[in-house]
Amino acid sequence: MSIDDDLDKRYKVDNFHSKSLEGNPINSPVDLDISIYLPPGYFESKEKRYPVIYFLHGYAGNNKGWTVSTLEERNKVTRFDLIPKKIREQIDIDRLLIFETLDELIINGDLSPFIFVQPDGSLHIPNQDGTKNFRGEIMTKGSYYVNSPYTGKYRDYIIKDVIDYIDTHYRTLPVKQHRALEGGSMGGYGVLSLCSYHPEKFMAAVSLSPGNITAKRLNWKLRIPLYEKMFGKKFNDKVGDSAWGDIINTFDIISSKDNPLLPSIKRDENGIMTDYDNEAFNNWEKYNLNNVIKENPEAFKELHLQLNCEKTDEFGLTQVSEEIHAILSELGVDHEFEIYSDKKTVMSPHIFGIGYHILPGIRFCLKYIS
Repeated sequence: MSIDDDLDKRYKVDNFHSKSLEGNPINSPVDLDISIYLPPGYFESKEKRYPVIYFLHGYAGNNKGWTVSTLEERNKVTRFDLIPKKIREQIDIDRLLIFETLDELIINGDLSPFIFVQPDGSLHIPNQDGTKNFRGEIMTKGSYYVNSPYTGKYRDYIIKDVIDYIDTHYRTLPVKQHRALEGGSMGGYGVLSLCSYHPEKFMAAVSLSPGNITAKRLNWKLRIPLYEKMFGKKFNDKVGDSAWGDIINTFDIISSKDNPLLPSIKRDENGIMTDYDNEAFNNWEKYNLNNVIKENPEAFKELHLQLNCEKTDEFGLTQVSEEIHAILSELGVDHEFEIYSDKKTVMSPHIFGIGYHILPGIRFCLKYIS
């Protein structure tokens, strides 16, 4: 097996139509890009079929910067060249997965060949504060991959449209036994949500630092160490408050747009929440993963599941992950769970913790779907 010369045939971005998102209330696009990685050797045989791993990106992600891409595209998206050398030395850039690494591992026999698919889970609504990424583009709100009467059927979009498109257009093994789901942050939330409602679709799943947003977490203060090191505390405070505020605003739109929670909240002199609208709170709770999992106790019985998070995750998802782990354990769900500590994530335990664990997650999935 060798790396094909025509990499553009294996590193693909298709555009396809989603019937599930037709007529969505926010006029979000229904013709969406989807990133597809085909393994070396895919075009050498017209008969061989492959297992598929679907990866769900995190909040603010979209089709302008896929989580896993080529080395060239990764450098364009992350702009590590803008980070001072002393800070860059604290990041293990080589552990951030790229397509070229997957090629090498498959060719060397370290990984079984598989198809890797990344759908676009953005709402394509601009960040409420107009916050821009390193490329100078305004970041967008995320769908959380849920079916919402206010934003559209994004769970159906993944389960029906994306999977059907891939199985129709590529040589997959189109059954549950050869299909896995992985995701980080908002995508980690999506993994557990989709598997709760559709246990018939996936044999293995990996949830990396799942971003379960609950009303009880509204007081969280997001601070990203990398930004403080580069731009100072004042800038980091502003960016952190803006980013967290946008996430909370989005969850309000998704879960309770007609009766939003945020305007009803009352706080004391220390900024602690003291009162809120009960109906709006209950609307949020419908999307709380802790409740979703409890309401679907049989969904994980046959699923091979891995769940992990960095100990110092700046989004506060360590406790979130521990809560989910406790619920799964109470339900008797067999799963791998780890709260890890990694010095090379210090600049952003959340972002780099997820980034470093995508490949181990792939290895976990392939044990059960190859």
